This record gives sequence, structure tokens and C-alpha cells, in this order.
Amino acid sequence: MENKTNIILAAPKEFIEPAARTGLPVALMTYKIGRGYHLYRAQGAPRYAGGLMVLDTSGYTGGGPLSGLVEEIYAECRAGGFSGVVLNPADRIGLGQAALASRLANLRETTGLTVYVPESMADMVPGAVVLVQTALSGGSLARHLREAVARYGAENIALEIERVRMDFTLPAKTGTGRELMQEELEALLDTYKPKIHYSEELVASYFIYRSRKRTHFVLFDNAATIRRKLTHAARAGIDTAFLFYPNVYDILDEIMR
Repeated sequence: MENKTNIILAAPKEFIEPAARTGLPVALMTYKIGRGYHLYRAQGAPRYAGGLMVLDTSGYTGGGPLSGLVEEIYAECRAGGFSGVVLNPADRIGLGQAALASRLANLRETTGLTVYVPESMADMVPGAVVLVQTALSGGSLARHLREAVARYGAENIALEIERVRMDFTLPAKTGTGRELMQEELEALLDTYKPKIHYSEELVASYFIYRSRKRTHFVLFDNAATIRRKLTHAARAGIDTAFLFYPNVYDILDEIMR
């Protein structure tokens, strides 16, 4: 690849084995905090030596001895040879989740584990690496990354690159459209045969079509646009990026070319 950004593949349990066969590090989406505030691993999830732990904390509200939970997490990381923990709080971010993330991040020097948190938790968890999303519906990705670097420092950022496939009905009242499956995107391309444009600002491709007297704007990524996003990351000094393996497995070879 042209850039030097390291790619990590986030994979749920049914995709761990094919993701691991790529030779790239894998972030295992198989852990959560469950009943009794203990660490649980998804039943039937394959063991994979190395990579990272993705920890679903959406059900954690605090309570119970935090030190015991933290020790369970680090014991599993040691057993699995994980280099980091990715906190996935979904849309529910509370004080309990922030306290857990802070405790994990504070122990980074003694454990060697990197803790990753979404940008919404950045101010709550000093010492963590911030996951900055690249999926934008407006503005400039290059500016977005520059602002993130100025705020957090490039060494404290990892990109979360989403393969965008979004259909907006114009005029779009929000920054979110209807998410498309790849088959739906290909069907629209086959049916309307639109002219494809490229947005240098969004670093994504797009086209416009009309259906039932409504105008639609479709924003989408392919291997080339994801490669460009990785290049922007490298230029900004960001050395790590996460890709969700189920969404990119069909174009991963092109991305890595």
C-alpha cells in the first residue's frame, strides 16, 4: 500500500477465522460485561492468539468491585495475547463505563495494553486512544482529521473507517440516509446507470438518480476511496485504522494492494 497506516480488522465470532487468515490483526467482537458485572465471551467463539479485545459495555452501569472486573479483563487479555481493548459502549455512555475505561487506560504503562474509546468518551478517559470516524455527510475529511490531531495528538488517534453506502432523499433533513446493502447499491447502478462522481472533500464516490419524482443522492465507498482515506490518515500521522471485516471482505485485497 502507499500509506503506512496499520489496519486492524474488527470481526464478530463467525468472521474471526477468515479475518485471521488475512494475516492482519483482528479485533475480536466476542466479549461483553454480563450478569454480575463479570466478563463474558460469546459461546462458540473461536480462540485466536493475538489481536485485540472488543468489549461491549452497553449493559454496564457500574456497581460491584471495579478492581475485580478489571482483573478479569486483563487476565483474559494476557491469556489471549491481546495488545489492546476496544470499548464499545453503543449509544449508552454513563459514569460507570467512563470509570471502567479510565481504570483500564490508567494501567496502560504497567500492562502494555492500549485502550481505545469512541470520540464521545475522549474527554472522559485521558490516556486512551480515540476512535475517530471517517464517515461524513458534509464538510471535509482532511479538515476533520486535522482538527482531531490538533485536539488529541496523532499518536492518540485511530481511525474507524466505515464503508459508506447511504441513500439520501433530497432535500436531506438529517445527515443520515437509508443504509444500502451492497446488492442494493449494485441494483441501483444497473438500473439507472448514473454518472459516478468523486467528492474530494468527503473522500467518497456519489451519484444522483430520480425515482417516483424524488431525487436521490447516493454516497458510497469502494476500495479506491477507502485507500484514499488511509492515505489521508498517514499524511495526518495517524498510524492505526479499524475496518469492519464483514463490510470489506470482498474488497480487502484491493484495499491492501
